[in-house]
Amino acid sequence: MDATHTVIAADLAALLDALPIEPGAVRSTRIHKGPGASVVRLSMDAGTVMKEHIAQAPLLVSVLDGHVALEVGGERVELRSGGVIHIDTRVPHAVEAIAPSHLMLTLGERSSTAPDVAG
Repeated sequence: MDATHTVIAADLAALLDALPIEPGAVRSTRIHKGPGASVVRLSMDAGTVMKEHIAQAPLLVSVLDGHVALEVGGERVELRSGGVIHIDTRVPHAVEAIAPSHLMLTLGERSSTAPDVAG
């Protein structure tokens, strides 16, 4: 029988403990890759920055703990623990940790180059 689900983490403590914050560092690790989505954990020390970059798939950024500022589409968006933002495919964005922060990124499946179909 094929698996119908995958438990990625049983609780918040497991997610936070999996990737401790290191002084002056941005760390990341992929914690799940499956049909439709991948999940990446990030830890960022206060004052660290992920310079502007793009994702090749739609992206949900969830702040598990901490306080970050994102630059998206020319707008500064601040998120604290529990905050979530969706960023479309290939939209330039940057992230700055205002406080030590733990993030979870959910990357959707890359879209095909199929044309839009009007409904």
